[in-house]
Amino acid sequence: MTRIRIDKHLTGRDIYITGHCRNNKEARAEPILICEAVTALAQTAACNVYDSEDKGEADIIDITLKSGQAVISYITDNDMLNAVVDGICRGFFMLAESYPEYIEYIER
Repeated sequence: MTRIRIDKHLTGRDIYITGHCRNNKEARAEPILICEAVTALAQTAACNVYDSEDKGEADIIDITLKSGQAVISYITDNDMLNAVVDGICRGFFMLAESYPEYIEYIER
């Protein structure tokens, strides 16, 4: 099970992702593809935050991307960055809606 938690603040976002969508006993392609989709979305969010930091529009608190764990945490006063990240988080939400057996999604 993959757990995704999004904490929204006026000045940024905190995204926490842990786990995998499949277990070692399962050989179906579906959970692997879902896990890869979560990874692609997380990497896209991180890339946008890195780009904004390079432009001086955001300060990174933490970006960790590794197998079974992702943390993307930043502060900004750039509404456009928050809108972009919120759009990516919508992708996480849609995956969780479609595949609740693999993804738990919490937004606060």
